[in-house]
Amino acid sequence: MAEEATPKPAPTSEELHRGINYLREDLQDLRTQVGGIHLRIDETNRSLGDRIDETNRSLGQRIDETNRSLGQRIDETNRSLGAQIQALHKRLDTHFMWTMTTLVAITGVLIAVIKL
Repeated sequence: MAEEATPKPAPTSEELHRGINYLREDLQDLRTQVGGIHLRIDETNRSLGDRIDETNRSLGQRIDETNRSLGQRIDETNRSLGAQIQALHKRLDTHFMWTMTTLVAITGVLIAVIKL
């Protein structure tokens, strides 16, 4: 009918000692594995840090090159505009002188005509 479970005998001190040794070995193996995982994580972090640093240096160089290029283009544009403004001033000065000379001449002719 119903089978009764036979009670297990209590382990001997030698069996307990052997079991504790196995547990110690297993714990040591786990410590070794966890230490290996920590080393891999540290290496991954160093590798990622190096890659981030390299990317930052590369971006910094690109930004510096772009700034230099834009600075040169702005300087060239300023020089070109300065030259164009100076040329315009010369033309305006010339036109002003011609206008004043013409006015003086016409005024002289009008005075001469009126006195006749």
